[in-house]
Amino acid sequence: MSFEADWQMISERSGDAIFFEKVMKAAKVEAKRDGITLESAQELGLASHISAMIRRGREGEALTIEDKTLFDEVSEGSLHLAARICGMVSGIHEDEKYLLSTHFEIAKLN
Repeated sequence: MSFEADWQMISERSGDAIFFEKVMKAAKVEAKRDGITLESAQELGLASHISAMIRRGREGEALTIEDKTLFDEVSEGSLHLAARICGMVSGIHEDEKYLLSTHFEIAKLN
């Protein structure tokens, strides 16, 4: 599949393509502001996570992290960025930021 076809599929899975695009745009702007550049594969990974996050918020599904020490090596900057993006999506558990932060932390290695 092409990037565009993958993007379309991910967007549709969110259940709210317009809101998905808004959150993704904010995530990319915020990441760029923090000096983070996402490669195409990383952008699709982030998109897939955000799409699922929107769906979980809408359906009331809570994603919780049992052992937050697994994220001890994630920088405060990536956690704060993830928290800002998570703040855009209602109905999600606060632990969502931990998994989302890994997308930004990995992209810092580019």
